[in-house]
Amino acid sequence: MNWQPLSEQAISDALASNKRLFIDVTADWCVTCKANKYNVLLRDDVQSALSEPDVVALRGDWSQPSAFIADFLAKRNRYAIPFNAVYGPGLSDGEILSPLLDKRTLITTLNNAKG
Repeated sequence: MNWQPLSEQAISDALASNKRLFIDVTADWCVTCKANKYNVLLRDDVQSALSEPDVVALRGDWSQPSAFIADFLAKRNRYAIPFNAVYGPGLSDGEILSPLLDKRTLITTLNNAKG
């Protein structure tokens, strides 16, 4: 699976192309982010879902201070990580997932994003 860098433009471009998006904002120092990575994101069925041709996976790394990521989160009324959201033709405003990811919810939300 190929992570692309997080940007507002990447979100706009993907939505304009009727793609589904999975956004992961993480950091090296974030224990919950690591739990999400190992318990959910690296699982075969999740990797498979995120690798579908109409899915764009964007990752923002907040390991170092970043005004862009702080602003990105603030625009979504969030101020902490992990931050995960799914967008798509069926979820154009996006759906923010629980900080502690759940494999079934993630895959279901990705499917709902198809529209």
